Amino acid sequence: MKYLPIHKRLLASGIGLLACVAMVGCGTDDNNTSTNRATNTATSNTSTSTTKASGKADVAYAGSLQLTNDSHVGPLFEKQTGMSYAGYGNGADAVANLIKSGQITPNVFESIGTAPIASLGSKFTDWAVGFASSPLVIAYSKKSPYASQLEAIADGKKPISDLFTLMEKPDFHLGRTDPNTDPQGQYFVMMTHLAEKELHLPTGTADKILGSLDNSSQVYNETDILSRLQAGQMDASSAYLPEAIQQHLPYIKLPDTINLGNPADAKIYATESLKLSNGQTVTGSPIEVYITTIEGTPDPDAGTAFAKLTLSKQGQQIYKQMGYTLTPFKVWGSKSDIPAAIEQEISKQ
Repeated sequence: MKYLPIHKRLLASGIGLLACVAMVGCGTDDNNTSTNRATNTATSNTSTSTTKASGKADVAYAGSLQLTNDSHVGPLFEKQTGMSYAGYGNGADAVANLIKSGQITPNVFESIGTAPIASLGSKFTDWAVGFASSPLVIAYSKKSPYASQLEAIADGKKPISDLFTLMEKPDFHLGRTDPNTDPQGQYFVMMTHLAEKELHLPTGTADKILGSLDNSSQVYNETDILSRLQAGQMDASSAYLPEAIQQHLPYIKLPDTINLGNPADAKIYATESLKLSNGQTVTGSPIEVYITTIEGTPDPDAGTAFAKLTLSKQGQQIYKQMGYTLTPFKVWGSKSDIPAAIEQEISKQ
């Protein structure tokens, strides 16, 4: 797998460098603004640093965080620190497996939930900080032959139970991610079973919708599933609310009792569990974003700086603008092993 850097930093010409040495206060041009609103807002009160550092933040993340990191937090990190950024996205469990096998060596890992982080073991990290949550939604294609019916459900003109009746149809093309490699896939399976109970749907509805756990006619990679939806290759797909907002997709909101996005309903979510192909059992819990740094990887200071920025007021503002619900910082694992710079940041809340 290759990391995909967002942009190359420009090398100053010899003449420009000499000019900067000669001039007091020479720095970057604050009039060169970003094209995206989230980064603009987050940087509006930030002065350009006069001391630049070297290094690279190699960030591996759950695929749903791709746009947030690659188009917003990454560029802000490069602008503020002078260090470079590279990102790689996939299902969070798949990312964890790649880290453990040594196929990728990121110095930062952002996961949905703590299970993928915990699977790494203390050799790589034994702490993480949760900071945002997001409900599951059903995104749909305007090109679908069922678009008018899906829109009526989204607008509240038809009951939410009709959504599950549609998804059960043999010719309804539904997309979801692989539960064995991605938490979103796990959440979607558990959501359908919660819906069967909470919405009092006919017994067996969830199984009819899903088929097998890794149903090849439904399962797609998290980083391209919504692109396929936009192209009209499916009728509807699982998605996190921020993804649907960011990609301007029409979507159907799900009740809090089944969308796994409301921490207040954690006890309801915990009534559902899922056994994966490897024998591991996953229990329902609120969908939350966690960040950690990885031990023994290149440029640890750059990784710490990226995590610190993500948890700062500027980083949090970006996540809020991208559709996430900010939550009080939640420390998982050993608080004593959190780098001092990150501990200082989270103590500000």
